[in-house]
Amino acid sequence: MVVFSMLQYPTIPAKELLSLAKEAGASGVEWDDISHLHAGHTHEASSAYWDAVHADLTPVSLLSHYTLGTKRDIQELFMPVMDCAFALHTRVVRISPTPTPPDKAAYAVFSSAAQELRTICDMANIFDMEIHIICRPGTLTDTPESTKRLIKMANCRNCKCSWQPDSALSDQENLKNLQSLREFLGSVVENVSWKKEYTSYLESNLPQIPIILENGRVS
Repeated sequence: MVVFSMLQYPTIPAKELLSLAKEAGASGVEWDDISHLHAGHTHEASSAYWDAVHADLTPVSLLSHYTLGTKRDIQELFMPVMDCAFALHTRVVRISPTPTPPDKAAYAVFSSAAQELRTICDMANIFDMEIHIICRPGTLTDTPESTKRLIKMANCRNCKCSWQPDSALSDQENLKNLQSLREFLGSVVENVSWKKEYTSYLESNLPQIPIILENGRVS
């Protein structure tokens, strides 16, 4: 499924973006809880759901501003995100990883992040949702190995990763990383570094994985 990302166009009204999503060839849409929705605003999210339905688009995911780190009350901070996602009728919530590179992260950093991620996944499981941790350079998910380590330590069936090509790597390296994460993959992001080889690999091996359009168009 091709998914249109709202986040890239914070100043354009959501209803206009739904029309652009159809022009882009998308069948689904990803909302964000920063510009177009706000965590905890369930009435707003419910209206967004019906706007998407009327535009013949599936609300696939919610991109949250929530970032793994030292949180004093995870449930208090993350429950508004869950409420928003539930009202939106989406099955996926994407969140950002701890902003510490794996080569500078001691075991305690991974352990703390995994425990926090497990708590979030347990909350999402109540709503029958998946949590996708974003693969991002310079963070705890900088490499496939560190990403897999974090997900394995969290040990939740509804915990997956959201991969995107890294512009600092070669096309071959990116494809190798994508293949390495096959078992843990929940979604992918088509950014400026995207190549047709990645699409071909996904279509042949993982056709159910949502492809989120960061650029707002199908390449």
